[in-house]
Amino acid sequence: MLRPVLAGSVALPAIPGGLNSLTVMLLLFSLWHASFALGVRLTLAFFAITAVTSWIFEEVGVATGLVYGPYHYTATLGPWLGSVPILIPLAWFMMVYPSYVIANLIVDGWPVGTPGGRGHLVGLALLGALVMTAWDLVVDPVLSGPTFGAWVWEGGGPYFGVPVQNYLGWIATTFCVYVLYRTVERRWTPQPAGPLETGPSGMPIVAYGSMMLANLWSGGAPAAIAVIAPVVMGMPIVAALIRLVSPAGRSATSR
Repeated sequence: MLRPVLAGSVALPAIPGGLNSLTVMLLLFSLWHASFALGVRLTLAFFAITAVTSWIFEEVGVATGLVYGPYHYTATLGPWLGSVPILIPLAWFMMVYPSYVIANLIVDGWPVGTPGGRGHLVGLALLGALVMTAWDLVVDPVLSGPTFGAWVWEGGGPYFGVPVQNYLGWIATTFCVYVLYRTVERRWTPQPAGPLETGPSGMPIVAYGSMMLANLWSGGAPAAIAVIAPVVMGMPIVAALIRLVSPAGRSATSR
């Protein structure tokens, strides 16, 4: 993120491994924060549910084109598991977790947990899926575009070459992940390692916003994404921040 800001003044070194290394770094952040906010047991369950579910959806999607539309991966993202790079199911958790926290803050003013009945669980899962899919509205045109070419849309699509079906598939995939995880979470109560005050609770929001900026400044984003991203990703960021810093939110995150 800093490289384009400081361009011409400071030459920052390239990160070894590029896109793949950045993905792993953000994955490690999500795992670290989840272990603090949820406890190790729930973190492992969340990660396993996300990785396995997303890999199944991706594998079926590549093989049939029925989930996201016809597409295939290139060699950009490294070693594969079946028809899907191993990095992909890992990358899903990278953003599934911050989106989960943002959805929780918006609805409940508290970063973790699934209180209430089944309807509340479904509502939280759907909102989290929409928050997660908003990120793909920004990242997919970048990573499937000519600069990175991490995957190829075989039939193209109306949204910067991406089919609309892709976003419906993202909502379905992430919704399934959240329903499965939140069902487990209702049985295993989160056990934070410390108080979830405003600072720790807001870190996933910063990670989500940082991904938005990194995609905008990647050099591969279509010009119109600079307008789209602050709207589709900015709205959940602002809503979560308002809840986080409001008196009710501050009271919740100090409990």
